[in-house]
Amino acid sequence: MSAAQARPAAPRHPECRPVQRLAGRLRRVCRAAPLLALPLLAACSPTDLEVHDAWVRLPAVPGRPAAGYLTLVGGQTDATLVAVTTPAAARTELHETMKTADAGHAAMPGMAGRASAATTMRPLEALPLPAGRTVKLAPGARHLMLFDVDAKVTPGASVPLRLEFADGRTLETQAKAVAAGDAGVE
Repeated sequence: MSAAQARPAAPRHPECRPVQRLAGRLRRVCRAAPLLALPLLAACSPTDLEVHDAWVRLPAVPGRPAAGYLTLVGGQTDATLVAVTTPAAARTELHETMKTADAGHAAMPGMAGRASAATTMRPLEALPLPAGRTVKLAPGARHLMLFDVDAKVTPGASVPLRLEFADGRTLETQAKAVAAGDAGVE
């Protein structure tokens, strides 16, 4: 096929040329539209991680750590939370509160054989988030510890949190600051 045969015939009327050029452009855009829509569809997919109901309980005594709580919802694949940062604190750690047997009672006269529950905390290196599951960071369980919180953070303020996952994904949210002893966001 010669080059003359491959090209569409020139319009008989010169005023039709702009319309034909526009029609050619529209055909190219329509062919590319499905490819352009893929990133938008991926952003709306249920594979995304979610964070809800974030709040920070400020310490009763200035200089002590604050505690942070939130709810995570997993996507279609497992994820692992490895870090949480905020500009409102010098350091943020994942922690877990655990109940332990208190051996101190056994050493006290008349208290042998009696065990009581005590709680202790330990830092967590990572927090697994199974696919499709909800994981709550709540008082008396897994939570965040925010060390050296900025004195400008007061009840009612917003505390920005950035959650980092092992696979490189990140989530950002705002946590509501509440005073020690006040009800949180639950």
